[in-house]
Amino acid sequence: MDYLGVPITAHSNCCDFCKVMRSSAKYRAYCEKCDSRGGLEAARIQSPFIYFCHAGLIDIAIPIIVDKLYLGAFMAGQILLDNNSHMNRLEHVLSGTTESMDFSNDSTLKSYYSKLPVMSLERIDALAKMLQHIVNYCVEQAILRWTINQLREKLSVVNSDGIIQRANEVEKANISQGEIASKILQPAIEYIENHPEEKITLSKMASLCKVSDSYFSKLFAKENIGSLSNYVNLTKFKRAKKLLLETDLPIRNIADDLGFDDCSYFIMVFKRETGMTPGDFRNNGGLHKQY
Repeated sequence: MDYLGVPITAHSNCCDFCKVMRSSAKYRAYCEKCDSRGGLEAARIQSPFIYFCHAGLIDIAIPIIVDKLYLGAFMAGQILLDNNSHMNRLEHVLSGTTESMDFSNDSTLKSYYSKLPVMSLERIDALAKMLQHIVNYCVEQAILRWTINQLREKLSVVNSDGIIQRANEVEKANISQGEIASKILQPAIEYIENHPEEKITLSKMASLCKVSDSYFSKLFAKENIGSLSNYVNLTKFKRAKKLLLETDLPIRNIADDLGFDDCSYFIMVFKRETGMTPGDFRNNGGLHKQY
């Protein structure tokens, strides 16, 4: 569904009630307005949005966001809320329309409405979270395919007749999954190396690479460079060694420049990683151990 509520793909598993509603000129515009507002609200909060549609059904909007750009939403729902759930926790996105929906004179709609599934709000919440994971996976796979296509383009060569030849398969071009992971992670690696003074977070790095936190962690593990925190520390210590050997900056200032709030903690971690305190490393020119 796009931002206007117009379906991008055909509805799947649409219940009979909603099929009739969406095929009706009288109600279809309401359906699309609900989808549009539900999707936009999901994009605003950047998480699943559960709400009442104009007909009093529960719908779920899962935002599709790439590079901070809202592309549309994955829609689900067509559920009735059970009587034990707190109805006031959910929003009616088209307020004032639910009361005007009277199906008493439409035996077909009335029959289909009675057959709608009924669920608790707790179960709907759980389903929404599961759908969020599915959508994230689909977006990540789309980004991965896009990256592979970009790599294919870069592998283009011109033969003796001036005709552009491209590899049709990643395997044919000898591109490994590790190389693909490296390409996706490159923005984060460059950022870490260029900003040793910052406190690096998983969420920020994943956002830079346009993938989820969990997917970023999986790709990072494939690089065989340790965890993100270990790599950040190694990068900081590389910078620290350079400052210790090439400047007269006090150790406290170096710790501050590398984003360590506590100088004693910096000294402890530096010694754990190198076998020497920063002062010993500077005094001995960093020559007593192989680094």
